[in-house]
Amino acid sequence: MYVMCNASKKPMNKKKLLFTGILIYANESKLNLNDFKSILPSGIYTNSNESKIEKFNLEYDKEYLKITFGDGNTGPRSPFVFNTETQLEEENPRNKNQIEPKENFAIVDFSTSFLWISNSKKRNAIITFFKEKFNKLNFVVKEIYDETLFIETLKKIDNISVSVVPNLWSNTNILNKVMCEEINGYGASRATIKFDYEHTRTTEFIKEKIRNILNNKNSLKQIVISGRDERNLGLILNTEGFARKIEIDASIDEDEMFIHDSVFNNLISKIDNEKL
Repeated sequence: MYVMCNASKKPMNKKKLLFTGILIYANESKLNLNDFKSILPSGIYTNSNESKIEKFNLEYDKEYLKITFGDGNTGPRSPFVFNTETQLEEENPRNKNQIEPKENFAIVDFSTSFLWISNSKKRNAIITFFKEKFNKLNFVVKEIYDETLFIETLKKIDNISVSVVPNLWSNTNILNKVMCEEINGYGASRATIKFDYEHTRTTEFIKEKIRNILNNKNSLKQIVISGRDERNLGLILNTEGFARKIEIDASIDEDEMFIHDSVFNNLISKIDNEKL
């Protein structure tokens, strides 16, 4: 007699990814899908110098361009790695001409000319890559809102973060005199104050505080204001401009690497829902 057992599949683990959306124009026009397909067909592209290598993997999907990218350095490279199971050193299997880039993800939505990127600090890498391939086009990040419209659109507040050279706090009218003197006494080169909220509705009192911060932006080193609009979609204002944000749950494999299809399918689904 044979007994057949169906092993239940182990549930796939997931991790959160936060995408920031910025509006990009080329020569004052929205990005054109046909132009991109002509000059940048699907495939792998690399940029390299003596020690650093950038890798971009492009794939088109209807009105979207899916981008997986990363960079890494060939050196310095330790000749040994430490095996946590044996507690011994072993020869490093990575060759001197190999890199181990940390993957980032991005999508260009040609219907809106938005670039959605998983690491906002890497957006210049994408824009520079486009500029190198389209040498006759000038790619620029466009403002989505002016400050007044941003405040009116902001229905819930998540957090506010403000950074400044300590001895300039007294110029901002954000903190009282005693707090300014106390912060200045630490002798730090930069002081940051962060206010966290529990999806608090933006009352007129909070809006006035935001206006006060923006009125003093010339004295501030950095501003980050994060919240949500009436449809609960993310909004970010920082010193680089305005942006949208979308958070997704993406599947990861046994090596805790994101599964690409899961990332892009979930992100496209969220973007499509935003258009409804």
